[in-house]
Amino acid sequence: MKKQKLIAMLLAAATATTLLAGCNSKPSTQTSASSGGTGTTSGGGAPAGKTVTLKYDLTVSLDHPWGLAATEFKNRLEEKSGGRFQVEIYPSSTSGSEADSLAGMLVGTTSMTMTGGSFNGYAPSATLLEAPWAYDSEEDVQAMIESDVGKQIIQDFEDQKFHVLWYQLRGPRELTSNVPINTPADMTGRKMRMSGNVLHTNMWNAAGAITSSIALSETFNALSQGVVEMQENPYDMIYDNSFYEVQKYVNVTNHVYSTILNVINSDLYNSLDDEMKGWLNETSKEMQQWTNDYYYAHKDEYRQKCEEAGMIINEDVNRDAISEAMMPTIQKFLEDQGNGLLDMYEKIRELSASNN
Repeated sequence: MKKQKLIAMLLAAATATTLLAGCNSKPSTQTSASSGGTGTTSGGGAPAGKTVTLKYDLTVSLDHPWGLAATEFKNRLEEKSGGRFQVEIYPSSTSGSEADSLAGMLVGTTSMTMTGGSFNGYAPSATLLEAPWAYDSEEDVQAMIESDVGKQIIQDFEDQKFHVLWYQLRGPRELTSNVPINTPADMTGRKMRMSGNVLHTNMWNAAGAITSSIALSETFNALSQGVVEMQENPYDMIYDNSFYEVQKYVNVTNHVYSTILNVINSDLYNSLDDEMKGWLNETSKEMQQWTNDYYYAHKDEYRQKCEEAGMIINEDVNRDAISEAMMPTIQKFLEDQGNGLLDMYEKIRELSASNN
């Protein structure tokens, strides 16, 4: 499927989603208690003429591609609204973890954040945003979002009071180590850092690794001290966390392609007057194009940075053998979760196969 055609279809779908949300909501005239006499609100309604401050939490720095996108969003929305929107960006987890931000959105202490598979505690289908061995390229991820499965996932976010504004593609996750990992036998008994994602932890255990849940901020030290020997992340996270200093190989597993959704509190979104909602919808549509264009123009840069930092890119990986070792565990996990997740997963794999 051609990228430009997919982008055009996705932009149309994004517009329809925001319009549908707007049609089903009634703007509120209630301001938050914190607005006082300033005419500003950060969590409640947005009466005509008032200014709305959006707190936008990020887990990455402003120099990261997601941070660049957040700054672009801020500049566009503030200019488009003539200052009626003010966007305050809190980068590098200064407002807490992603879980903290999601919880804060529900109680009005923050307005926006980015989330993906880790949203599965609210909507189990979010697991499929980073489903292992389901996608062979970024275009496959885009095709999924445009499909009925993708629309269902977005609706599941909406049902939990998180309104989806736009998505951002991620590079594939790769396995790093200090020895080449080509087959499941090469990782048997080796200690591996995991983020705590239960599905991913189970599948790496099934392939022979011994996994431990370690916070990302503690992973560098864990690798340098030998607490773990391996970890997995996209190239941008490998580089930004300086794993090249404590890991020699990037083993090209491409085991997960994924996407991150930019979300805003649904009650806040629905409270906006029509004019402000229109500015937000229009800016979000522009950001969908901007982030796709930026991703495809820069997607290989972090791999190059890892190479320049001295890492060896190991292409001699038997991906089929690794996926086969993991697949029974993946399928059982999704089946046990219910909610039709296994069926959705198989539909995604079929869709990806049809794109190749």
